[in-house]
Amino acid sequence: MSEQPPAPAGKTVRSTGLRALWLGAFALFTALFFYPLGLVLGVAALIVGIRARRAARAAAEKAPGALGGIVLGGIGLTVSAASVAVTAYLWPELNRYEECLGKANTNTDEQACRDEHFPKIEKKLDLPPGSMDRYGGLF
Repeated sequence: MSEQPPAPAGKTVRSTGLRALWLGAFALFTALFFYPLGLVLGVAALIVGIRARRAARAAAEKAPGALGGIVLGGIGLTVSAASVAVTAYLWPELNRYEECLGKANTNTDEQACRDEHFPKIEKKLDLPPGSMDRYGGLF
């Protein structure tokens, strides 16, 4: 069997930079919808982006997308970490609210859950009373 020659260094650095950019974009996207995955992808984007920039510097090449991947990965990581922190802080209230919604059979029952649990969340976050009412459909 014949062995394939190694890829040119420039092509590898360019593809690694673009990989960092894609990871950073996915990290930011998933940070908004599924934040635990945003944490993982954010860290991966940072690592791949930094390695791509180091390899580009060593090979005197450019790593297109590496800096963008680092920036997007950092933003995604920050948003995900903030989401995890808020969820951990509000876990007891959110858990009781979800249990209440699980037992609700009608819209009136769901409204009763919101009326009972939203003031507790507002108090814990030091929000003005009634400020979460406009977000009732999101929870």
